[in-house]
Amino acid sequence: MTLLLVRHGESEGNVEGLIQGQLDKPLTDLGHTQARAVAERLRSDGGVDRIVSSPLARALQTAEAIGAALDLPVTTDDRLMEYDFGELSGLTAREVAERYPGWSWLVDRADAQRDMLPGEEGWPGFDARIAEALAELMALDGRKVVVTHGGVIMAAMNAVMRMHGAAKAEGRRVRFPMKNCGITELARDAEGRLIVLRHNDACHLPADTASVGSS
Repeated sequence: MTLLLVRHGESEGNVEGLIQGQLDKPLTDLGHTQARAVAERLRSDGGVDRIVSSPLARALQTAEAIGAALDLPVTTDDRLMEYDFGELSGLTAREVAERYPGWSWLVDRADAQRDMLPGEEGWPGFDARIAEALAELMALDGRKVVVTHGGVIMAAMNAVMRMHGAAKAEGRRVRFPMKNCGITELARDAEGRLIVLRHNDACHLPADTASVGSS
């Protein structure tokens, strides 16, 4: 049982420097190129049995490119959408700093307390929906591709770290770099625990196309 988490290709929101969250921005031309590249990588690596995607355009368009290459249908799951930043969605980092001085979108500890902004989802609820979706997908046989967002993959990585007690991770939220169309692979060990086999694998992308952006 293997789960391949693929971050979407470059989106218009990435280029514009926006905090996207659940703002629905499509892929750029480069994003489509990245999507085709990761699709070919997955095909040449032996293919997959199932493709599930966030319904947001930047993820779904990436998933559709993978589905076309592998001749597989794409199903969507709302639980795989990015964190909802509420009224921050659509703002640039500079605009956030001007309107909310000192506010950090990612607190150091998962249990840290801070004021919630209007419309913001909240980390406990976000982590819970991601954990629920991933548990259901891991229970299915075969190789599954999940096309999703940086925050979702970060939540998955933190869940694995807390499970293993790595780097004193309990109660702590750790940041991870994630390139557009990078692959993170999760599996289960002999004891049934989730393990990370690889993270942010983007060697299928030409050096000048492996852009990094927010969510």
